[in-house]
Amino acid sequence: MDSTYNNSASEYSINTLPELQQKLLLCIDKNPGIRYRELLRLINFSNGVLSYHVNKLEKLDLVNVERKNRLTRFFPRNISNEVMGILGNLRNQTSYEIIKLLSERGPISQQEIVKYTRKAASTISWRMKKLLDDNIICIKDKDFNDENKDFGSKIQYKKVKLYDLLNRNLVNDIIYKTNNYIDSMVSNYSEMVDSL
Repeated sequence: MDSTYNNSASEYSINTLPELQQKLLLCIDKNPGIRYRELLRLINFSNGVLSYHVNKLEKLDLVNVERKNRLTRFFPRNISNEVMGILGNLRNQTSYEIIKLLSERGPISQQEIVKYTRKAASTISWRMKKLLDDNIICIKDKDFNDENKDFGSKIQYKKVKLYDLLNRNLVNDIIYKTNNYIDSMVSNYSEMVDSL
């Protein structure tokens, strides 16, 4: 853990931090993109205590904190913003399925994504918009010959939006490195939902 944090902008050594802050750094390092509530459950301290210590770590520049739309995620400080965005989205089951599908089969249409994930079209549409906004996926227009319509000698074309990963190599590296962790997290979440 020291190697991750030894180049901090602050003068503090990890070993001089209180035990809870060391535990928090270790937990964040093992679970990049962990949400505040998940961290609260893992650490098993009160909300106020956790908030105080996380704020201290942020002020010491020992963690990266991403705050978006009432959602707070914590990352080790040596992770870039681009990787933070990808990891944050991989922690959502639907986004994970979309990203993994695009990694394996992309570029593909939104209808194919709906069919593969078996999620509502509105859910996929909302997630796709979020992935576009986070610069993880991109749209590629493709012209298709519409063979079902006969307009004499004129061939009709229609544009179809195909989605693909913006940075396929980076996403594939992250998926490869975190695949076991993400798969077990998604599996545990599914088991938890099924047990309700």
